[in-house]
Amino acid sequence: MKSKRKIKKKIIFLILTMATGVVYKLPYIQDVFYVSIQESLNLSHTQLGNILSMAGLFSTFGFLLSIYFIDRISKRILIPCALIGVGFTGIYLYTLPSYYGLMFIWVLFALFSDMVYWPVLVKSVKELGNDDEQGRIFGFFEAGRGLFDTLIVFIALSIFSIYGSIKYVILFYSITCILMGVLAFILLDKDEKVNAKENKKKMSFPIEVIKVKEVWLISGNIFCAYAIYCGLTYMMPFLQNTFGIGVVVIGIYGTVNQYGIKMMAGPLGGYLADKKFKSTSRYFCFCFKLIIIANVIMILLAKSKISIIVGFVFVIVFSILVNSMKALLFAPMQEAGISEELSGAAISLSSFIGYSPLIFCYSLYGSILDKFNGLLGYRILFLILIVFGIIGLIINKKLREITVTNKLNEDKKVS
Repeated sequence: MKSKRKIKKKIIFLILTMATGVVYKLPYIQDVFYVSIQESLNLSHTQLGNILSMAGLFSTFGFLLSIYFIDRISKRILIPCALIGVGFTGIYLYTLPSYYGLMFIWVLFALFSDMVYWPVLVKSVKELGNDDEQGRIFGFFEAGRGLFDTLIVFIALSIFSIYGSIKYVILFYSITCILMGVLAFILLDKDEKVNAKENKKKMSFPIEVIKVKEVWLISGNIFCAYAIYCGLTYMMPFLQNTFGIGVVVIGIYGTVNQYGIKMMAGPLGGYLADKKFKSTSRYFCFCFKLIIIANVIMILLAKSKISIIVGFVFVIVFSILVNSMKALLFAPMQEAGISEELSGAAISLSSFIGYSPLIFCYSLYGSILDKFNGLLGYRILFLILIVFGIIGLIINKKLREITVTNKLNEDKKVS
């Protein structure tokens, strides 16, 4: 009986890992094929940024709305619907529609992948392990997701190199999503029904959470870290436009940068935060400092002094720091001592505020690159990332002070 349960858990884990490696390929196709998508769809940086920001708006509010169905509808329904929905939306993208058609497409991507898929995914992965297995479950999940991500993108790059058109990549991603959705429906099991009273209680939003200053500081920290994470999208076009590197080479490098680094950055950040810094807020301070220094160096270097090697090293370091922070965005909540009964509401509020850079950052960054051509636009982008880094540094220092004070007060009460 136990062996059957273990096999079942492994199958579910594998399906969730593969599904997550597929479902975000179309909504974030610009992360690897930015220039190709821009040229094929005839979009300026500003227009593409506006499309992504509109999607971000629906994603942000979608995170809040998902609380109303995440405990009511089985993952066997939600996950396949999300995958198949993204797949058929991708087939519409294959037709290369007009600007407003593209806006509609990315809104659908946001609703299917973020509102419908992401919350139930996190819940489903969490249910695969006991309380003392959560770190390992999510750690292995992130590594497996990164591995499957890399495999899928390398196949897409091969397709692009053979046919020389982004349309075939879009079609490949779309068909893969639909097939994965069908497979998920066949292999995933139904969730146990939740008691109506318990469900209503889970969906309530304690007003006390608004009064907890630690929640606002954590929300601000997520906001700054995610605003910097949005800048990661523009690192590949920075290399391509500044150094004139080919699409396939950039795509391969982008895949390793985006997914290979992601596999190691999360566990590395968690290890450093727990074992070396003994505090996630201290680790965030360390990351924000390095991000500030790296971007200052890139601004100060004259164009003639920026070599390909310097550019590559900057992007690698930037990606490691940003991805390690992204993996730990909600880790400070336990350190800050937020009570268990407020944790759900705290996560909802922090997600809503923290992920809000999705609404405006892509439009802001894209418009800057359009208005200021060449290296100047990227220097202004680096300057904005420095500002977010400074704010994040101040927030984490304050959070660390409050955390230490709270711990001292608790020790006094115990003694």
